Amino acid sequence: MFRNLYADTRSILLSKAFRYALEVIAVYQIFYLLFNKIIYSFIDTAELNADDIAFVYTAMAAFLVTAATLFITDREFSNGCIRNKIISGVKRTDAFLSAVCGGMLQGALYTVFACLISIPFAKFCTAGFIGYTIPEVADYWLVTIMACVAIGAFSTALVMMLGGSKLSYVIGLLVAFVMKVLDTAVLDKLYPEKGFCTLTGTKLAVYQFVDKYVPYSYLVIRPHYDMSCYVIGCAGMIIISVVIGLIVFNKKELK
Repeated sequence: MFRNLYADTRSILLSKAFRYALEVIAVYQIFYLLFNKIIYSFIDTAELNADDIAFVYTAMAAFLVTAATLFITDREFSNGCIRNKIISGVKRTDAFLSAVCGGMLQGALYTVFACLISIPFAKFCTAGFIGYTIPEVADYWLVTIMACVAIGAFSTALVMMLGGSKLSYVIGLLVAFVMKVLDTAVLDKLYPEKGFCTLTGTKLAVYQFVDKYVPYSYLVIRPHYDMSCYVIGCAGMIIISVVIGLIVFNKKELK
């Protein structure tokens, strides 16, 4: 198991797709900073603060983690690596768990990389944080890491369940898009800009559940629940992905 996990981790870190994902994160954040710098240069009475640029990664995180993990895991199937592992004696459960751990690792590494880039930007290129304390900033990044880890586990399990089918790209990215739209609608209803929330009964409970326990929603708004809620939501998504994925993968015929 650990030898297989080491091999998968090494393969991920050396892959071009992993490096491209890091480059996309860096370019996106640099471009966003420069764009805001230019905009604020025309506003004499306003100054760019760290709140505006520190967490810009969350806007793209779900799509980037999903796309990167889907591509890298799918490559393992298209290259015959998964099938060869099984033939060589690696248990299906070990191969699946190793792949999912790799997806989780990617989600964590992409987010940590984005955090490390945002730190000097926030420190030297802005007026500092206005609406966040240091502990709140740390909590925000911790929740973002957990959410991306859960999303990485889900998207990797999806590829494994579908046996490397290109349909996994459609489903994975579609889920990320649908959740983005749904989370926006949930926030508009739960936290309207004007007035109070008018939801009641079952609809209110469903919206609150999505906001509190679905990791995709953690990337849309700053943390506002107890940390235990985020832990439960991310752990729940990982466990569901692993359990359902193992059942399907162990019964699936590999091509």
